[in-house]
Amino acid sequence: MQKRTDRDSGFTLLEILMAISIFAIVISLAYGSYRATFRIIDSTESQTEIYTKASIAMDRLRSDLGSLYLGTSGFLQGKPQTLGSKEADTMRFTSTAHLVLKRKEQTAGYATISYTVEEDPETQNLRLFRLDKPFRPVETEDPDTSKGLLLCDGLQEVRFLYHSHDQGQLDNWDSKEIEKSDTNAQRLPDRIEITLLFMSPVPDDKPIRFSTAVTFPGTDRIVETP
Repeated sequence: MQKRTDRDSGFTLLEILMAISIFAIVISLAYGSYRATFRIIDSTESQTEIYTKASIAMDRLRSDLGSLYLGTSGFLQGKPQTLGSKEADTMRFTSTAHLVLKRKEQTAGYATISYTVEEDPETQNLRLFRLDKPFRPVETEDPDTSKGLLLCDGLQEVRFLYHSHDQGQLDNWDSKEIEKSDTNAQRLPDRIEITLLFMSPVPDDKPIRFSTAVTFPGTDRIVETP
């Protein structure tokens, strides 16, 4: 029998290179699957965050408008606005949906609620703010210096549309001006349509749109649409 030498017991250079190549291929495939899995997880988490923001914002808007109060001094004012090329409408009205956020703050019967929009200087996306302050019968025309609380961000569009059977679809509404021109005119629209457009977390993907509406069957009662 021929004796095995040390030279015969090792690996050849070709075998080592082949082993390294196979190992590199396996690692590349595993890393690719790993990255793809975490991209899906990140995208899902981002979309969940957007849906949560939209749900909170829509619920708050419906609640505020669902408690809208005109009476003798109340009002509803909606104005179209554009920031850059983005729709960024604003709305201001009286409501019974006042939120008490401080322990020492007294509960107010009515509140003036303002929804304003500004552009984030870093991302150029829109941010929606809600300002809630106790209502006073004599309102000043000076704009509020405070933006209020940030309701949601990452928006590409904020749009309020006012539907009236007399005037059709409008992008603005002012119950005070309507009352001045005709005391018997309809001070409330039949329906306010709300649209929030969020930037998609997936690059080059379409924005994510959320829409709802609040209907006004009469001046004394408001019913929300499902």
